[in-house]
Formats: sequence, structure tokens, C-alpha cells
Amino acid sequence: MDHDRPIIFFDGVCNLCNGFVDYILKVDKNHNFYLTSLQGKTAKSHLPLKDTSQMDSVILKDGSKLYYKSSAIFKIALSLKGPLLLILPFWVLPRPITNWVYDLIASRRYSLFGKKELCRLPSENEAKHFLD
Repeated sequence: MDHDRPIIFFDGVCNLCNGFVDYILKVDKNHNFYLTSLQGKTAKSHLPLKDTSQMDSVILKDGSKLYYKSSAIFKIALSLKGPLLLILPFWVLPRPITNWVYDLIASRRYSLFGKKELCRLPSENEAKHFLD
């Protein structure tokens, strides 16, 4: 495993989160990130217990730093380029405001976008991007 690659942790049963993962897989041509669900072994070994029990945030681990909610999304957007860059003007807003919007969407994600019974299993082509 390339330990310099940041890891994106996501809710593996959330359809919105899985759509975000699909987007990352499509635009991350340089393989900047590893992906793994918050429900998996990697999350349990890399994140504090509170982060793996709440499942309410996309989390980016870059080296020893953890980024949560809107901060994680903004950092990911900067690395990926593409249409996600359209959210970057909101980076200048105070984090309590951007996290409030994030929390508003996150609290309704299952009712708006649905939920899977089981975590996503990567295809053979996607497997090199995923950690257990």
C-alpha cells in the first residue's frame, strides 16, 4: 500500500456517498486517493472510534491529518479538479456555515437518496482504489 496516498472514508451503505465514490473513480485519473467504507477494517484501524460509530461524515485522512465534512469535500475537490471545483468558492465561508449545509444534507441522505443493505463491493477494475 502506498502510504502517501490520502484515504477517503465514506458511508458504504449510503447511495449519495456511493455516487460520490463513482464520481471519484471516474475523475481520479492519477489515482490520488484510496477509498474505503467507514464500516470496514481500515476505518477501524485508522480512525477514532467516534468516527466509525457515527457514519455522519466523509472523512479524508491525509498523512496524519483528518478532515471532516465540508473540509474533506473541499480538499478532495482541489485534488480532483473537474466539475467538483464549482464548490470551491464556498471554501471562503466560515466552516460552521459550510458544515451546517453538509449536516443538513447528511441528515437527510437516506430519505433523499436511499440506502443499500450491504456496503459496496468494488468491481475488479475498481479494487486497486479500495482498501478493506
